Amino acid sequence: MKKAFVYTFGCKVNQYESQQLIETLQKQGYEIADSAEEAELSVVNSCTVTAQSDSQCRNIVRQISKKNPKSKIILTGCYAKRSKKELENIVPNLSVITDKKDILGTLPSQLITRFDKHSRAFLKIQDGCDAYCSYCIVPYIRPKLSSKPIDSVLNEIKTLVSNGYSEIVLTGIHIGKYEYSLTELLKNIVSLPGNFRVRLSSIEINEISPELIKLMAEFKEKLCCHLHIPLQSASKKILKKMNRKYTPKEFSEKMQLIYDYMPDAGITTDVIVGFPGEKEEDFKETLDFLNNNSFSRLHVFKFSERPNTPAANFEDKVPFDVIKDRATTLAKIDAELRERFWRKFIGTVRPSVIEETSNTLLTDNYIRLNFQSDFNNLPGGITKVTVFVRSGTPWGKFV
Repeated sequence: MKKAFVYTFGCKVNQYESQQLIETLQKQGYEIADSAEEAELSVVNSCTVTAQSDSQCRNIVRQISKKNPKSKIILTGCYAKRSKKELENIVPNLSVITDKKDILGTLPSQLITRFDKHSRAFLKIQDGCDAYCSYCIVPYIRPKLSSKPIDSVLNEIKTLVSNGYSEIVLTGIHIGKYEYSLTELLKNIVSLPGNFRVRLSSIEINEISPELIKLMAEFKEKLCCHLHIPLQSASKKILKKMNRKYTPKEFSEKMQLIYDYMPDAGITTDVIVGFPGEKEEDFKETLDFLNNNSFSRLHVFKFSERPNTPAANFEDKVPFDVIKDRATTLAKIDAELRERFWRKFIGTVRPSVIEETSNTLLTDNYIRLNFQSDFNNLPGGITKVTVFVRSGTPWGKFV
């Protein structure tokens, strides 16, 4: 049997689309290989959100070609679409395909049936972004907005749950733009039978409606008590330059509304440091905001200049050593916020799922817990665990 290898960079949407590719390749008669060395075909699904992701993609293509020079390599995804000409001559056995639908003829629109090497399944419900944040390349790569019909999402969830996935993560490029109403979709999901739950991936603060919050609070057994809401900066000046459509005050007020209805909620966020024009006082505004609002975790990104975005032409660049120092400061705050959050729940019982990729338990409000158990006798589905601490680290004990 022919063998194919699929390597994925980037976001949950890319990971979902790679699973589509895997199931498509299998229908084409391929066996999925664990490494590129044993494959006649290698597909690299790329990301181009940062310069680092571009560099990593080029490196993996060269590594695959060096280890298996006879293998055909297909590079697809966002980096391929942004820089097709730049990439075509990296290695001689490479084909750059800008649209995944062109791989192996037509990429079928069928729903995925599983999510390989994961115990939680990502489910893409939406594609495309028209926000045009000044630093972001994504709207130029994926500008077309599209949404999966509610019935298709429900059928996909049913299939994944029947195949043993107890947590489904709804994802998209901009899920707040889900055209059939995200709240209406969730209303349909909570009526589905089965021991499973749904988690929302990243969503913008101004696209979280009071109705959505109330629904999440009412159906905690099905809807995870967690939201990932990108902040990026808490300086009004920098937010305006970023073309972000909210103020720090609006962000804080919406967070308070979430906590009013869901006091146990985990709210995680993204912060960019070193955006052009970010002065020390702007960074301090972000620090103060993070310390005064109850985030449970930060994802810190150093500003990465993306070609052809407005921010690439902004003056007043921040020196790299300053960016590095600010990122280090935020990393320390992140560690403090995480510990402060999980310590609130010591002695409480939380619904959790086993995350096989990290051998941890993941609570509904997004706390990762170590655990000890006989791996041959682990409970399936959503299970109750008591949160406790050992050696300064959060653990979970099965109830």
